[in-house]
Amino acid sequence: MEILVIDYDEYSLLLIDDFLTLNNFQVLTANNARTGLQIAREQQPDLIICELNLPRLSGYEVLRILRSEPSTAGIPFWFLSFEADMATRRRALQQGADGYFTKPINLNELLSAIRDRF
Repeated sequence: MEILVIDYDEYSLLLIDDFLTLNNFQVLTANNARTGLQIAREQQPDLIICELNLPRLSGYEVLRILRSEPSTAGIPFWFLSFEADMATRRRALQQGADGYFTKPINLNELLSAIRDRF
């Protein structure tokens, strides 16, 4: 299974990448929205985990763009953010996200969600 993680924070990228790799997932990483979009289009991963508050293009924009393209529209998309309030979570899900995780991320919770979904 291939998972794309998009996050401007190098520490978060490394942490999630290492953890998922140790749990036998193939992980692709992008430290900005444009690179993430390019990888999503080219690789069509099984899951995308994306920081909500990316610089330049927000996570909402990344989601909107991917949902508008037939080749990426069906890829499960989970947000990751420090914003823990219910209004933000609700908006993310209303915008079409399939999941929402708060930072600092509980890696075991993430792994459990991936295993439950797939």
